[in-house]
Amino acid sequence: MNNSQVQIQQQTERQLQKLTPQQLLNARLIELPLVEFEDRVKTELLDNIALEEGHDSTDDEAADIDEISMEPADKTSLDAEETGVYDVEDIPVYTSKSNRDMEEDRPIGDTKSFIDDLYNQISDFNVTDRQREIIEVLIGSLDANGFIDRNIAGISDDLLFKFNIDATKEDIEKSIHTLQKFEPAGIGARNLQECLLIQVDRQLADTPDRFGERYDLLSLERTILSKYFDLFKHQNVEQLAIETGASPDMVGKALLGLSHLNPRPGLALNESSDMGYQAIVPDFIIDTTPDGNINIELNHGEVPELKVSRDYSEQLEHYRSFGGKLGRGQQEAFEYTRMKVEAAKMFIDSVRQRQHTLLQTMRAIVRLQRDFILSLDEQRLNTMRLVDVAQLAHVDVSTVSRVRKNKYALIDGQLYPLSFFFLRSRTNADGEALQHEEVKQALREMVDAEDKAHPYTDQALESMLRQRGMNISRRTVAKYRREIGIETALVRQRK
Repeated sequence: MNNSQVQIQQQTERQLQKLTPQQLLNARLIELPLVEFEDRVKTELLDNIALEEGHDSTDDEAADIDEISMEPADKTSLDAEETGVYDVEDIPVYTSKSNRDMEEDRPIGDTKSFIDDLYNQISDFNVTDRQREIIEVLIGSLDANGFIDRNIAGISDDLLFKFNIDATKEDIEKSIHTLQKFEPAGIGARNLQECLLIQVDRQLADTPDRFGERYDLLSLERTILSKYFDLFKHQNVEQLAIETGASPDMVGKALLGLSHLNPRPGLALNESSDMGYQAIVPDFIIDTTPDGNINIELNHGEVPELKVSRDYSEQLEHYRSFGGKLGRGQQEAFEYTRMKVEAAKMFIDSVRQRQHTLLQTMRAIVRLQRDFILSLDEQRLNTMRLVDVAQLAHVDVSTVSRVRKNKYALIDGQLYPLSFFFLRSRTNADGEALQHEEVKQALREMVDAEDKAHPYTDQALESMLRQRGMNISRRTVAKYRREIGIETALVRQRK
């Protein structure tokens, strides 16, 4: 028997996909709702001196070719006779003026409360039913700042004794981590330090240039928060400069940047309960006509037209005219100018791509939900998946997921989150898909038939739903009850 060892070397080929800086920036901008996108553009204008407001005449030819330009708004009209599924590219596009100061005041009705918006965001993440229930409890227990002010042991006790959920420490930690990915940034933090760190980490993730000034400044902000929080609280610039090794000027800029963060991301929680709604800026404006036409506008808000600075472009061409024969100082100036001009061009391209992608995706959603949009009757909502929209809009499923995140459409004066059009399904006792509209309808029927002197509690409604084969938790029953405007049993008993 031969005991010698034989070493066999195998070579396998693996194809790894790595996003380019342009693709990464495209994805980040697409994900931003309008208000945050406006802030992102303003920040870029401040950070990149080669990027300016205004119209670049050299882009006229490109703008004629590309239907998505930097004009104030894009508008699509879907004719009433169009039926079935069509290629999105066939839809004519018209440009019209649209921003915050619209010619007509558009009423915004039936806005979702802050707490309901948090519940709706759960569907943006791949969580199990168990994790969903834990996150729902966490949302319901947020304090006035939007923080989780209980320790893990206390949360575990609440889950077990109040909601009959036996959760491990790991289950709770994972659910908190997921909640901290919600909007607004900082929600679900355990304290102020963690709240601010979450916001800085989001900005770092949104900054593709790992060697730029903005990334260096954000990195310094993170270091100050994570290692020198006490010095930060006392705004001790001199000592922070010593500890971090940064110049006092850089520390001052970092502290200024940190002062713009939101220390109370849950403030809207109190505002929404007092006012009944939270002001939300729609990303899309959709109007219908009596003859069945649907007009779609992409709201550009206060985002200006953008162009590359002519001075910096001419300066770059001047350096290039030397044919590579540059002194050391000139070479450094050339590299700096080239980096700024290329970054400005990349940002403008990404802004245009965002506009194009958002409008393409919304067109597809309108196609698939045409019956609902014309009637605003929830019973006419079609079952719609991310992949259905992606195929019709000719984009990736991940792109559709980014588009629907934290964005709203104003349809004939009624405001809807884009996630509303993607019906979330659960499973009944037989393992069959169960749409949440079925659960809501069942709840309406039960409450309508109840004895008003002894109305059903949420726990009783949960039990009755389970008897119908609808395996829905008590927390979910309460959430759906609120969504359809049914008060608690105690309030109903008083009526």
